[in-house]
Amino acid sequence: VKNQELLDQVSRGNGLSDEEALTLSAATDNQALMAVAASLRDQAHQNSISYSRKVFIPLTHLCRDVCHYCTFAKVPRKLKAPYLTPDEVLKIAQDGARAGCKEALFTLGDKPEARYSAARQGLKQLGQDSTL
Repeated sequence: VKNQELLDQVSRGNGLSDEEALTLSAATDNQALMAVAASLRDQAHQNSISYSRKVFIPLTHLCRDVCHYCTFAKVPRKLKAPYLTPDEVLKIAQDGARAGCKEALFTLGDKPEARYSAARQGLKQLGQDSTL
């Protein structure tokens, strides 16, 4: 079976066997494969884009790790406080709700208290022993 026959089969809405899908995965004509994939996507979803209305709540930007690709983590000297206060968290959540958000995404670093004394002190002020 040739690749074009397999693409025609998929275009008609017929599924592929594992072997046929593997055959197509080795195809060198990516343009034809992408055209069929785009057509199937458009048939199923038209041009709609979905998303989840979330408010982003960064409980802390501190992290014990130093991942050079990460743009989220900061060092204590670059922050006004190591952790958000409960009132700050509540305000962000309420602002998000007013903006139509239906979910909250809480983010935090990996055990920053293991690396930074500022994190340990911040946790103590919040009455906590650990970020997690």
